[in-house]
Parts: sequence; structure tokens; C-alpha cells
Amino acid sequence: MRPNLQKVVNLFQPDAEGYSNWVSVDDVINAGLSWSNNGNVRRGIAFGVGEYNWEFKRVNNRRIIGMRLIGYNQSASFNQRIRKDIVDTLRKQTKSNFAPDCIVPLVESDKEIDHRWGRKDSPKYEYISDINKQSIDDFQLLSHSHNQYKREQCVKCKETNHRFSPPDNQEYKIGCKIWDDSIGCEGCPLAQPELYR
Repeated sequence: MRPNLQKVVNLFQPDAEGYSNWVSVDDVINAGLSWSNNGNVRRGIAFGVGEYNWEFKRVNNRRIIGMRLIGYNQSASFNQRIRKDIVDTLRKQTKSNFAPDCIVPLVESDKEIDHRWGRKDSPKYEYISDINKQSIDDFQLLSHSHNQYKREQCVKCKETNHRFSPPDNQEYKIGCKIWDDSIGCEGCPLAQPELYR
């Protein structure tokens, strides 16, 4: 069992259906699970433990103060792993995919590698959960702040089905403002910023 999964099981003590009681952030920290001021939860999954569905208690709809498990995650799409050779190749790059012309390279501690396609819930991107089917073109190197911003915009897209607008009043290179399952994230300036340079 992976270390974080073992810590989650020990701390949350889920029942046979994968449900637990609420656990405070203080208890999480005391259990040795890594916790910072932000970036602890990615796509509704804490500590990279996607075997369970998570629920979070927040203050002012933002800061997490507690969490619990609410059943087993039956979806194949929870797998967020990225193949090692892809990670290694992207880590060697020095410029963010959003700012390739910047004269200042990304510092190592600010590099984040993430999926281009923010709506991996779409059937179009189910293959990404299988590391053997992943391509380097499915991922991009970003700074932490760019990645956070992209994540927020992807959540809005999922809620509204309105895609992020191209810069400088450009037209979409692929697709349009309204989400289309057959096009997916292709042509979104956040997924393919190189199309809009």
C-alpha cells in the first residue's frame, strides 16, 4: 500500500463502504500527511489518494478546515499519475508553456507538470488514466501560479460549459466558446497556448 494511502486509511478509518467521520486539518498534519497553505487538493482528491471520494468542510467557501471520505471512487478517471519519462522530459525544460519567451527560467521549486486537458471527466480523455497510453503532448510545464489559475478556469468551464476566451480578441483556433464533447479542450488557450502566440 502506498504511504499516503496507508496514512489516510489509518487516520480516517473508513468503513466497509469507504465512508469516514470528519477529520480536522490539525489531525491530518499530526498524522504526517503533507499540508500547506494551498494546493492540497487537486480535482477533488487529497494527498493523491483517489481510491476514495472526498468531501471538504470550508470556511468562507475557501479554506479547508476538515474532510471526510464518502465512499469508494469507482471512476477510472481518478488516476492522476503521469508516466516517469514524460515527467523527466518536461522537468528538463526551463520555460513555462504559458511563457516560453520569458528571459527568466522557472526555478526548479516552481515547476509543475500537469494535464493539458482540464476536463478529464470527458470521455475524450479517459485514455489519460492509463499511463501506457499517455503522450507527452497530453501534458505541459507550468509555474505554480499559472497552474492554479488554469485549474480555477477549468472548474468554471466544467460548471458553465463556457470555455476560456482567447487573448487579444482572437478567434478560437479549434472549436468555439461553448463546450463540445467532440472537440473537448482542444483549442482552449489554457490547454494549447502555443496556438495563440
